[in-house]
Amino acid sequence: MKMAESSSLQYNRGSLLNQSETSIESTGSTKPLIDSSNSSKDWTKRKNSLILFVVSFTLVLSPMSATIFYPAIVDIREYFQTTELMVDALAAVFTLFMGTAPLFWGSYSDTFGQRRKPYLIAIALSIFSSIVCFISPNFWLLMLARVLQACGAAAMQCLGAGVISDIYSTAERGRAYGIYFLVYNFGEIGGPIIGGYLTEYFGWRFIFLFLSIFGVILFIMIFFCLPETLHYQSTNLSTTLSQSSQERTRTKFNPLSSFKLLRHPNVLLIILYISSIWLTTVTDYIIIPRIYSSQYHVSSFVIGLIFLVPGVGFMIGSIIGGKYSDYIISKFTLNEEKEIYPEIRLKSVWFICILVPIAFLAYGWFLEMNSKIYWPLISIFIGSFGTLFIVSILSVYLVDSNQNNCASVIALSEFVPAFIGGLCQLISFPLQNALGVGWMFTLLVAINSLCSLLIIIVYLKGNYWRIKYNTINSISNISLNLI
Repeated sequence: MKMAESSSLQYNRGSLLNQSETSIESTGSTKPLIDSSNSSKDWTKRKNSLILFVVSFTLVLSPMSATIFYPAIVDIREYFQTTELMVDALAAVFTLFMGTAPLFWGSYSDTFGQRRKPYLIAIALSIFSSIVCFISPNFWLLMLARVLQACGAAAMQCLGAGVISDIYSTAERGRAYGIYFLVYNFGEIGGPIIGGYLTEYFGWRFIFLFLSIFGVILFIMIFFCLPETLHYQSTNLSTTLSQSSQERTRTKFNPLSSFKLLRHPNVLLIILYISSIWLTTVTDYIIIPRIYSSQYHVSSFVIGLIFLVPGVGFMIGSIIGGKYSDYIISKFTLNEEKEIYPEIRLKSVWFICILVPIAFLAYGWFLEMNSKIYWPLISIFIGSFGTLFIVSILSVYLVDSNQNNCASVIALSEFVPAFIGGLCQLISFPLQNALGVGWMFTLLVAINSLCSLLIIIVYLKGNYWRIKYNTINSISNISLNLI
């Protein structure tokens, strides 16, 4: 194809219909296309569906490891006789490492061309750390074990995103990611319910015993049901010229290499927006046990059930968001005169970007005014629906525009929101005391509303930025390899 030969950065109709992938952010490295004799994109629909089920079900471990803990916050604080701030720190540290670890896993996977091996290592780490959490005799060992648990569970999302990129074409990817994030939300929903039930009837330690058993099941599934999906093949002039030098140079593993993607304005701005929209969710998750137990006097199990509301919202939002973004893409492919490029997906989120801040603003003030419990629950459902509607679409956009580094860019999109969200969780208690719930959410909503402008900027300038950076990188790589 002409586009592939010239390393162009925009999609065309033929590339979508023929399911041939184009390097959007060329880095001069080999491209994750598989030769025709062993192409994961040539696998049968049934085989791809099985792989999608396996990686989606495995993804449940990631959100469940986080949310299963929240209903037990009050019990853990009382058991270890510690403060609200220390328990918030326990949650914040988990969130921070949940975002940091994917930088290692994503870079490892993309550098060495492996998905299956890091999956097995990460799940084994999660099993071990869950057992340590179960037997931990003091608060500090529990915190250390939670750090290790976060590092293991964090691998699921970026590795799964990489697998989906390996086996599905651009035109199919939105639907696949919709299903992927749908199953993700079973962890969001199931975690608090299971955690609340186990905490109330068996004690908080049993939530970690459950996670260790669940991890063993996932390890067996990955070991027997997931083939390696990532292989490499050179596809453009710069990579062809660099093959001989690459053969002489051992691949270097650098877990911080993902940060280089932040040099691309479209990646930086989209990740900043994702961070802003997650602020309200991570803050809400840390205050739900505190607010609802004190204002509405509910038990740990009922608190777990309350998490159902945002979880169902996330689930529905991910399904509709993925399908709607695919509809927008397919609508443009019908017009032969229109060029198809990744930013087209961003047209899917305009209305929802307005809806989400309104919903979370109402949520904060309903809690502040101690309204009937159903009013904040309705608001958080709408806000959660909008959040995953947007995030699922933006995640597909990041993969489409960074196909050579799909696992790394998803890891980066987890790290930045988790880092910012972890800091927000850490200060949520003093911030709530200083401002009140209503004004705290007003502040968070204001940040998200301002960041909505970033999506507009990427929609208008993203294609130009990719062409510019791809051209510079291609010329640079060709020059270096000719010397």
